[in-house]
Amino acid sequence: MGSFLRDVRYAWRTLAKNPGFMVVAILTLALGIGANVAAFSIVYAVLLRPLPYPHQEQLVRVFDDLRGSNVPNVGMSEPELTDLQQRSGVFEDISVVWPINADLSGGNRPERIEALATSPNYFTLLGAKPRLGRVYTKDDNVPGFIDGVVLSDGFWRRQFGADPNILGKSLRIDNDPYIVMGVMPPDFRHPGRTLQTDVDAWIAAGYEADPFPHPPVRSIRMFPGAIARLKSGLTIGEAQAKLETFASQLSAQYPVDYPAPARWTPRLVSVQEDLVGNVRTELLVLFGAVAFVLLIACVNLANLILSRSASRQREIAVRLALGAGQRRLLTQMLTESLLLSFIAGSRFGVRDIVSRSFQSSSSPARVLSIRPAQDRICAIHVQRRETAVFTD
Repeated sequence: MGSFLRDVRYAWRTLAKNPGFMVVAILTLALGIGANVAAFSIVYAVLLRPLPYPHQEQLVRVFDDLRGSNVPNVGMSEPELTDLQQRSGVFEDISVVWPINADLSGGNRPERIEALATSPNYFTLLGAKPRLGRVYTKDDNVPGFIDGVVLSDGFWRRQFGADPNILGKSLRIDNDPYIVMGVMPPDFRHPGRTLQTDVDAWIAAGYEADPFPHPPVRSIRMFPGAIARLKSGLTIGEAQAKLETFASQLSAQYPVDYPAPARWTPRLVSVQEDLVGNVRTELLVLFGAVAFVLLIACVNLANLILSRSASRQREIAVRLALGAGQRRLLTQMLTESLLLSFIAGSRFGVRDIVSRSFQSSSSPARVLSIRPAQDRICAIHVQRRETAVFTD
């Protein structure tokens, strides 16, 4: 250890004698390291970090496609949702996910918010717990909308100043009355695409009474999609195969609602894959590009060190003449390189600065919350009750 400390002190004195070289070398390394840390922060948050839900590998998004006419995401009806839950043998739980832009009144000020309409089992499916109050469950199920609303932590702080007495407060969302029943923790976010921002409020319904068709009609596909948890032991591939068999059975049972040329089929996508979408390739290309930038920086630094070594031939010759071994000289040179790397990566705080800049967007749901406009046009507003109906 004593020898190493002497090498570090000597390396610092040597570098300090040539401040121009030291500044150029440190800035070259700092830029390369900073770019790589920034890119890796995004890649890790979006592609590598597991979602914060129990057994996240079982979570899937469910969409209905018309393979015959090559039309994806045609929507889902309430009878189809019930069949998938009760008859398919694939899901432990399945819930509607329906992002809505809504008007809020009854808070500190009127506001346009992003709400998410779900089934009553949504939070149970995700294994999510509130920080205040409680969440709705299957026990709260009613034919129409449940009168309770669950707020996000950010919305609770923004609109109500983190009021601990928020539970039981009356709100109006799109002029419908709701009572605050719970507030979610700061790290909870909906594991799926949103319309514009993070979800501010969660509401639920049984979808069998006003304003929905009652009795439910199989051909009125008003839900844009669903989220589900697969039964334990099922892979997505096995579940998809079972659903295709089940779709054939439903098509035979309801030939009018599922005409053969349409080839109606439910499609499963892992929640992680649905969040990432087409971004995976772009992120990997970006990460490869910045890694190449670091490689160029290292090559440039190596050239600088070689050029500097030429001017130190006399110093090295003197040290050899005084009895220094080649291993000792090599150790000293490596110490100087390590010192430059340490300064570039730590003293200038590049890693910490970049990491903090991405800390607020560390979950895939937030990193990917801004989607192209074409990904949002299929969102259906509950007031408009737009539907997709099969036609011959």
